[in-house]
Amino acid sequence: MSERNKVVVNIYGRSFTMLTDESPEQTEKIAAALNERMKRLREQKGSLNMQDAAAIISLECMEQLVNTKQTEQNIRTQIGAYAEEAETSRGEAEKLRKEIAGLKERIRQLEQQIKLRESFAAEENTAEQIINAGINRALGAPLANPPKNPNTNNGGKR
Repeated sequence: MSERNKVVVNIYGRSFTMLTDESPEQTEKIAAALNERMKRLREQKGSLNMQDAAAIISLECMEQLVNTKQTEQNIRTQIGAYAEEAETSRGEAEKLRKEIAGLKERIRQLEQQIKLRESFAAEENTAEQIINAGINRALGAPLANPPKNPNTNNGGKR
């Protein structure tokens, strides 16, 4: 809880003691602005007495206060809407992150399937060539298609 300050200010020739949560410097600054506003108003309308000038300035201040509070409420409403949009966006982002993770896993699985199929294709080709070579040897024919070694970089030739 903030400490209340007792401040004496002079408003258009009269002293007032105020209890405020503001610093004495801030309260004195506000009092000086009020004195200046009253001085200008009385210069503009010389027939105004001090009470009428104070009433007019009070009305102006209340109008500013009401407008400020309305603006504050509008800002709060807008911030609330932004917060809701942000929450919706966070939910959508999380959903998309999960979808991306699922797609990455699916890509990994498909890449693994491709490697397995390539491996099986190479093994089938090699097994077929080995069988043919065995048959050719058994028949005494020369090796027309010698078996390929899929683990070499020379195109499978010996």
